[in-house]
Amino acid sequence: MMYLNNITQSKLQDLTEQIKQKTEQRLCDRYISRLMQLGGHIVDKGLTASEVNELLYQEGQKLRNQSYETEA
Repeated sequence: MMYLNNITQSKLQDLTEQIKQKTEQRLCDRYISRLMQLGGHIVDKGLTASEVNELLYQEGQKLRNQSYETEA
């Protein structure tokens, strides 16, 4: 507990911001990777516009559900 007492508010805010930035970057990297996978799948399977629409809708639902799970 001594360590926590020695941390200033400013240092704590700096650490929090660093963690937030790293987390956002990781989430961004995962999202980009998933979009690239989806794009490859769409091209490989020759999906129609309707099928692409359904696939993207399902992916959006998955992301929304994951977001709700992490908020809970």
